[in-house]
Amino acid sequence: MHDVSFFPVIVTSHPAGDTPPLFDPAAVRIARAADVRQGDLVLGQCAALGTTVECEATEYFDTPYYAAPSTYDPTCRCGVCRWSGYAPGRVVLTDGYPFDVCDVWPAKGLAVIVPADRLH
Repeated sequence: MHDVSFFPVIVTSHPAGDTPPLFDPAAVRIARAADVRQGDLVLGQCAALGTTVECEATEYFDTPYYAAPSTYDPTCRCGVCRWSGYAPGRVVLTDGYPFDVCDVWPAKGLAVIVPADRLH
């Protein structure tokens, strides 16, 4: 087990037309996909600038979801795992909800989250 560092985010706006967030925007963090934990609220993903954790742009998901990480299984028959093919360094942040397929991420991908311990 190792300590995980979450990087604070300054939320300047949220997508137009969305309802106000049901969490404190100051609780939003950037985390590598491999560091997302059970119960974290996954809001979106961001593109990294070089090797830093700064986001050039953030893509907010239409449906944020609570993470339920599991091991990537290239033999999973959900369609996404098979389509991704075998790729080292993949993680699964949810294996079905709210989708009907797994949500496969590069382990080093940057997720925009609210850590579970900051939701309450």
